[in-house]
Amino acid sequence: MPAHPRFIVDSMLGHVARWLRLLGYDTLYFRDIEDWKLLRIAKEEGRILITRDVSLYRRARKENLEAILVEDPEIDTILAELSRRFGVELEFHKDDTRCPECNTRLIYTTSITDVAHKIGKNIALRYKEFWICPKCGKVYWQGKHWKTINQILESARIKKAKLVSKTMIKERRIYVGEGTTNNNALSTEKNSL
Repeated sequence: MPAHPRFIVDSMLGHVARWLRLLGYDTLYFRDIEDWKLLRIAKEEGRILITRDVSLYRRARKENLEAILVEDPEIDTILAELSRRFGVELEFHKDDTRCPECNTRLIYTTSITDVAHKIGKNIALRYKEFWICPKCGKVYWQGKHWKTINQILESARIKKAKLVSKTMIKERRIYVGEGTTNNNALSTEKNSL
């Protein structure tokens, strides 16, 4: 289970919280919370604030909190940037996931007995792997939507690669522009990854 990084997400980004939880990251999300409370929780618990609110982002940075301002609404772009900046893994691990609703670690099972009383017969016959939330009681499985989830994660990985490549090119230009030789610029790039 990824112990770090841990996140707190503002009320405009509930979908980001669900994705991070799916990927196993401890992510707090509140539909209705005051900004000062978000900042306090981020500070006390060492969480990275994810927000669309420019003023909240500025306040977080002023208080020396780690924060990211989300400007692009596309989830694959957001995940790519979180992966580039904070090392978020863009892979689903069946033994390493959280409830998208309540953030509790899910229990993986292949036992129909564990879930039979909570799912329909058709689901029980069609699927072999399930995840149970011990807190809210919800049961999850890799249904028809799973193809879309994998496509979004693949798109995020591609976008991350492009972001990393752009960063390396910018760094190369900066190093070369400062009068270093190409060999020094390349070795600096290699060390920065």
